[in-house]
Amino acid sequence: MKVAVYGCELTGLVTAGALAQVGNQVMALPVGFVKVADLEAGVLPREEPGLANLLAQQQSDQRLHFESDWEKGLVHADVLIIATPSWRMDRAEAIIDLIGQKVKKDLVVVNQSTFPVGTADRFEAKLKLALAERGEVFGVSVVAMPDFLSEGSAIDNFMRPDRIILGSSSEASIRVMRDLVRPFNRVTDQIKVMSTRAAEYTKYAVNALLATRISLVNELANNAEHFNIDFEEVRQGLGSDHRIGFNYLYPGCGFGGPSFAADVRSLVANLQTMGYDADLLKTVLSNNETQKEVLFRKAWRFFDNDLRGIKIGVWGLSFKPNTATVENAPSVKAIEAFCAQGAQIKAYDPKAMMDFSDHWRGAEQVELVDNMYAALEGVDALIIMTEWKIFWSPDYAQMKQLMKRPIIFDGRNIYDPEMMVSHGFRYFGVGRGEEV
Repeated sequence: MKVAVYGCELTGLVTAGALAQVGNQVMALPVGFVKVADLEAGVLPREEPGLANLLAQQQSDQRLHFESDWEKGLVHADVLIIATPSWRMDRAEAIIDLIGQKVKKDLVVVNQSTFPVGTADRFEAKLKLALAERGEVFGVSVVAMPDFLSEGSAIDNFMRPDRIILGSSSEASIRVMRDLVRPFNRVTDQIKVMSTRAAEYTKYAVNALLATRISLVNELANNAEHFNIDFEEVRQGLGSDHRIGFNYLYPGCGFGGPSFAADVRSLVANLQTMGYDADLLKTVLSNNETQKEVLFRKAWRFFDNDLRGIKIGVWGLSFKPNTATVENAPSVKAIEAFCAQGAQIKAYDPKAMMDFSDHWRGAEQVELVDNMYAALEGVDALIIMTEWKIFWSPDYAQMKQLMKRPIIFDGRNIYDPEMMVSHGFRYFGVGRGEEV
């Protein structure tokens, strides 16, 4: 097929690269500040494992090319995919207006963007009105296909999906989309067809449920400490219940990222406009913001409520491993709290140092260092904010030699408490009982 993907952020680029790899002719068109020249040179707006190589190979094989002229995408496409960021509704509206004014053939329009429930229906109504005003009878429909891509594993998420949600009342459009995603739907039928509104709501519902689960697990873990219980033991008991399972059952220092919490906030706002208060989801978001400071509170108590002059090492700034993004990351809020109380910070992350520098607008008490051990030199404690694999098996002897005091606050519970004691550390995790 000939496919045009409007939007060259993470979702759009992964979609374009994956569809090109299985033989489609794909044109990708930026809709924001991303430049075609940068994309052609391999300079991407987000760092994602494997993405640069995927796009370069598809360009080399001449199945993918980038274009800045939106009208060329419309002429090219049998299927037109809108993959703008959720905060760029204006760009999506402009694309729909362009289609209404210029389309000269049947066209399937796919919305991957996370917009309010009802957006796909509204887009389709606008297109039909524009065609009617032009006196045209082309078959143009809008399919809702929410993305479920996760940074750090986005290519695998697209190519080996748990489910492919298609929302449309047009059987012809669903047939086209089934054929388009057929290469990614081979082992079992992952396609779930539903109404456009149900498809849009499913994206919000998934994130709301996961956010609620994470926040509940964090609260249970925090409460377990009052009973001197190691929540890891409880986690094994919970996960073995087939009704619960082990996914998203790890306590930690809160979730972040550019879209996860934002999607839940958007759902809350949409519900409030309809007169529903969404108290549970508001509490989930509030609890998560509080959880981002869980290591700060542990350190605050340990240092007798006085962090002035205390030096803190930080391992991990990105909101999750395998991504360079610190947007809404727990690390940012934790570092803000430490700096507000007079602490000095030495921080390291394998990929997110530049993004942290772009986001950080706080005090000048933060020093970014070029390796994980440099972040330990002379510090009074280490806090672990992101579970990068490089942090899992460090040189404990070197750590202890570099640190002024061998104290660890582990926000991702990547270490075994007894092992840390055997290496001479004082260790605090999340929900690991009293200090070991």
